[in-house]
Amino acid sequence: MTTPILLPKLLIEKTMSQEMEIQSVYTIRVASRLSGISPGTIREYERQGLLRTHRDSQNNHRLFSHGEIKWIMQIWQLIHDEGLNYEGIRRLLITTPCWKILRCPTESREKCNVFTGNKSACWSLEILPECCIDNERKCQTCKVYATAQENPQLVPAISKEVIEER
Repeated sequence: MTTPILLPKLLIEKTMSQEMEIQSVYTIRVASRLSGISPGTIREYERQGLLRTHRDSQNNHRLFSHGEIKWIMQIWQLIHDEGLNYEGIRRLLITTPCWKILRCPTESREKCNVFTGNKSACWSLEILPECCIDNERKCQTCKVYATAQENPQLVPAISKEVIEER
């Protein structure tokens, strides 16, 4: 029996600067194999607001970029190696709010439910903030989403070698 080759799909999207970007994306089954984390656990991270996935427009399947797979592994390590729970991770994610990263003007902030509520990351909300909708921002290509994944408070204390071994 031959082992199937896991080929990524390609996702073409406009970035915040409206340039076209091509990115490899993987189904949940492939993301699970690459990360060593079960599909059910990955779905739970999404339900908990720790991850926002692309959906294939043809079949509504979840699609994950390489960066999101690394983020999934990081979440797992924060929970299992560092002892954080979902709420702890959510609280750390809001330490650098989106309106600071994007430098939103005051008039935009006053209408923004993330700024006024400040209880969760903008990309973890079921309905995206109006400013994201108005500016046609996609979470996966937004610097707020990428910055959250690189938050130094969310980097597990274990070495990078362990991450690469998984």
